[in-house]
Amino acid sequence: MPRLRRLFVLSAAAALLALCTFTLGQTQSPTPSPTPDRETRWRQDLKFFADEFAARHADFAKLYPQPGFNNELAAVQAEIPKLTDAEIVLRLMRLVASANVDHTTVYLPIFKLGFRQLPLSLRWFSDGLAVVGATPDFTVALGTRVLRIGTMTPEQALAAVAPYIPHENDAWLRQSSPGYMQTVKILQQIGAVGADGRVVFTLAKPGGEPFTLAVTVGDPRVEQVSMFDALQVPAALYRKHPGSYYWYEYLNDSRALYIQYNKCGTDPKLPFTDFARDLFAAADAHPVERVVIDLRFNSGGNSIIIWPLMLGLKAREALRSRVYVLIGPGTFSSAQDNAIDLRREFRATLVGEPTGEKPNGYGEVKSLTLPNSKLQLQYSTKFFRLIKDGDPSALEPDVRVPRTLPDALAGRDPVLEAALRHSVRQ
Repeated sequence: MPRLRRLFVLSAAAALLALCTFTLGQTQSPTPSPTPDRETRWRQDLKFFADEFAARHADFAKLYPQPGFNNELAAVQAEIPKLTDAEIVLRLMRLVASANVDHTTVYLPIFKLGFRQLPLSLRWFSDGLAVVGATPDFTVALGTRVLRIGTMTPEQALAAVAPYIPHENDAWLRQSSPGYMQTVKILQQIGAVGADGRVVFTLAKPGGEPFTLAVTVGDPRVEQVSMFDALQVPAALYRKHPGSYYWYEYLNDSRALYIQYNKCGTDPKLPFTDFARDLFAAADAHPVERVVIDLRFNSGGNSIIIWPLMLGLKAREALRSRVYVLIGPGTFSSAQDNAIDLRREFRATLVGEPTGEKPNGYGEVKSLTLPNSKLQLQYSTKFFRLIKDGDPSALEPDVRVPRTLPDALAGRDPVLEAALRHSVRQ
């Protein structure tokens, strides 16, 4: 079954009916009602959240046991006058995350409701946390390993932000946490911001001496520079078309057909059926010893989009037993479903790192927006069981290959290299 990401919207007919009903019942210009004060607006939002989230989420009572859920909401209601907007949001984030369902989350309201970002981008590698993006004023940090955030080690900071992040396994926690660890209000919440409002990072270049860098809130209008561009890192193959839904290339040296599938959706400029037709025309024109399907950067969508690729592989006996699938923490939702299908249908060899969610879990998401604060949530409407025998915390690779910062700085892709070295099953 596909895991579809869909938005809940008011139909045009319903909207028109509501407009007509209002117009017919109106005999004179109404007296404008006073704008509700802040406390009233938040009470309305929390009431809306309590009613709608509980009614819409699959297995709500199981995932959010009573009386804990209602007690926490009541506590937030009672404390509205002394809480900032950001503190209310953090309480909701923690409450929603308590079910540990990857697909159910409160979106970080970046540069809204008191949430501001640092001018740095972070990423976890297997050997630690690193700075991979920065605005021009902080490019000295690019390519460095993070040793401390304030007085906390990265692992301590990770443990502190974990309650605010819905996660089913450690892979997704590390994949998601950089966005939270770049958010000033969350860093304040965990005690990583100094009294002067600055965040002091202790950093080190690989093999270099530690140094400190004091960072303040960033300007969202200033574009960040990537580690790869600033340090002129040689471009690994996986970085060739990062904005594409899907693309392929025949690798002459290894006689491999490399397919990067970045989004379980249809590119408006290139339907997937046309893409698959072109791909197999190239495959039929070359000696192909292995097919490598890269799902490491695919966060999901509609799981059936990939079917033309699977049908083409089934029709080619020479390729059916030579399929490799690259996976990692960013392989999520429908992309993980696709990896499971490729392993089941073709005995594909999975290479890389564990995926970011449980194979058996909730999905088929819809969205909810609180009427006054406009805070956005995503909730799950269906449970999927893709693994009948057991309930693993992630889809594990057959060949495990870590991602390290030195590899990234050298422009190497050890995961692809491992797939190309692996002995093809005859």
